[in-house]
Amino acid sequence: MSESLTKPAIFLDRDGVLTIPITINGKGFAPRKLSDFKVYEDALDSLKRTRFAGYLNIVVSNQPDVENGLLPLEILYEMNSKLIKLLSIDDILNCTHSSETGCSCRKPKAGMIFSAGKKHKIDLSISWLIGDRDSDIEAGSIAGLRTIFIERDWIGEIGFMANFKCKSLKEAVDIIIEQK
Repeated sequence: MSESLTKPAIFLDRDGVLTIPITINGKGFAPRKLSDFKVYEDALDSLKRTRFAGYLNIVVSNQPDVENGLLPLEILYEMNSKLIKLLSIDDILNCTHSSETGCSCRKPKAGMIFSAGKKHKIDLSISWLIGDRDSDIEAGSIAGLRTIFIERDWIGEIGFMANFKCKSLKEAVDIIIEQK
């Protein structure tokens, strides 16, 4: 008898949701050095709350700097290890392709979400995505997730498809807990 899909999950973008991006000209960029890799103050408590509420915490993050030669894969792995050590995270999936590659894992496509769903037997219909870019929200919508857009005031990012909008990860988790 196969295990039914009953686990809900919170899919989280990394930069701008869990970690503090480098801001340049009104846009957020992923840090490329470990010394710049810092988590938001509310990240640990927020993920502990989602875990306590019965959700898996899964990071789904585009990291095109790897394919573009700006971020060594070893540094990305160290960043992932640091996140797992610091926060209550069950898995991290990264798309290391540039936008020109056309892969199925790069958000706004939902490949990472579908892969994690299959791997962890997640019921996507009762799961959420939290992101700070329209591409995050689009990927979550394609996968059938409820979505929350964290408004970081990045140029060109408005969260137009999001089910909810807020200003922080803590507020996003408040919304999820209230909706449960």
